[in-house]
Formats: sequence, C-alpha cells, structure tokens
Amino acid sequence: MRLIDCEVSQEVRVVGFDSGCRSKERLLQLGIIPGVILKIKRLAPFSGPLIVSIEGSDVVLGRGIAKKILVEKI
Repeated sequence: MRLIDCEVSQEVRVVGFDSGCRSKERLLQLGIIPGVILKIKRLAPFSGPLIVSIEGSDVVLGRGIAKKILVEKI
C-alpha cells in the first residue's frame, strides 16, 4: 500500500520506497526510514500536500513523493 492511499488519523509503518536515489535521500533526511511509524494528520484538498507526524514532528509531503512511500497498516 502507498502512503497516498491512507486515511487521516491512520498509523502506518514504512516498509520501503519506490523511488530513485535523490528521493530516497530526501526521505531519509526527513526521518522517513523503513520501520518508522507515521500518522496521517491531514490531507489537503484539491491534490494538496499531506501532513504526517514522525516521532512527534510534523512533516509536509507532496502527493508525488507520498505515492513513492510504501507502507503497511499497524
């Protein structure tokens, strides 16, 4: 399942990425690594960004990069 397919308030675990080296590097800098738990806080309307909580910090992700993050429900 991809992060973009999750619902608000859902908690998921990152299992991997479907992206190139630059995207992976950026995600790792943001703390989005395999095994980390994310909580979807907000999905902006009209194809806007997602706000996710990672270990107490909020991060804004565009829908394009959210499509590349593979997750599983917990």
